[in-house]
Amino acid sequence: MVMLDRFEKLFCSACLFCVTVTPQALFAETASWHYKVTPYLWNVGFEGNTSSGGNDIPIDTDYSFFTLDNLDKVFSIAFEASNGRLGILFDGLRASYSDNTSNVLFATQLSVKLGFIEGAVSYMPAKFSHLDFIGGARYIFVDTQLVFTPGPASETTHDWLDPLFGVRYKNSLAGNWHYQLRGDIGGFGVSSELVVNLLATIGYKFNNTLGVDLGYRYVDIDFKEDDFIYDVSMQGIVVGLGIHF
Repeated sequence: MVMLDRFEKLFCSACLFCVTVTPQALFAETASWHYKVTPYLWNVGFEGNTSSGGNDIPIDTDYSFFTLDNLDKVFSIAFEASNGRLGILFDGLRASYSDNTSNVLFATQLSVKLGFIEGAVSYMPAKFSHLDFIGGARYIFVDTQLVFTPGPASETTHDWLDPLFGVRYKNSLAGNWHYQLRGDIGGFGVSSELVVNLLATIGYKFNNTLGVDLGYRYVDIDFKEDDFIYDVSMQGIVVGLGIHF
């Protein structure tokens, strides 16, 4: 029997909410809503530093495309509902990373579980064609385990909620091609010092139901609390299957 941790339960509940509760139930609107669910693979690589209890450990996956030596598990899904100029956005990611390093004095085993759940509202003003303004919140969870051999072992779990604000530009290309550019920042010292999220994708829609998106995503997280520091950047190629209804 697979046991889910607290974040995984929250993650699954948020995903279930997005795909079962329609915006018609949230807003009294007569215009039609359009939905897009996108399970995606983010071939993410980690780079940066994490510190717990005064032990500073660098993170670097040194990965290549679909060669995820240190990435144990990744699951991610996006959801979007749109009604004219108004939109509702959801994005969720769960990733596990582990690495072992050693020198003449000791060996170190590092395990990091990272996840985020993001909810936001987008709005396109009439004078800004194809440009959405985004506002919402992002919940972030980090579980870090450090084991020194010989030496001590430590585990810290931190979760926090940040506001986020950004913009997104979407437009069509020739035929059934389309693209989007998105950038948002969050934190502002509320919990994180700063979180930067950048995404660029190009997509092709096969029919009214299915499409595919390919792009690149970069996320930088700078969080500090007491003796815990999590200063990590994540980036990599994104491939998603868009389901429209």
